[in-house]
Amino acid sequence: MMPEHRAESRRELLFAGTLALCVILFGPTFGFTAETDKNAFLYVIPREILFFSAQAGQWASIRLDPGERIFHRGADGNVAAVVTSKRAIGFSAVLNTLHEIGLPEEETLEAFRVDGNAATVLTRRRAIGFSAQMGKWTAIDRFQLGP
Repeated sequence: MMPEHRAESRRELLFAGTLALCVILFGPTFGFTAETDKNAFLYVIPREILFFSAQAGQWASIRLDPGERIFHRGADGNVAAVVTSKRAIGFSAVLNTLHEIGLPEEETLEAFRVDGNAATVLTRRRAIGFSAQMGKWTAIDRFQLGP
């Protein structure tokens, strides 16, 4: 092996080792997470939503009303949430509990997010949040500026 090939091989090995060490030490900082961090799972089947808590080892379910449509859904970490044409449904994998809050038809949905231990719904009228630790939705009215 020629000296420049040996040096190149050492640089590649050093780079790979440094990268592996960064992933091990700083992985969570850069968004790498272990699969075991996911405790809440969500399945939508005709007329029913199923939630599973890996922590509790239990299922929970909720029936959809006839004509009720699903607009958004998501699961991450300890929380799962669904927004339908009538309500927002939150699930806490920590507490293995469901909680829902009504969403009137005239309350236009602007944003939805599920991340780790919380889910949020933003409408033109309210900011609504679900906490996995509390197991319930809370809402505040938004202040709208004039036209």
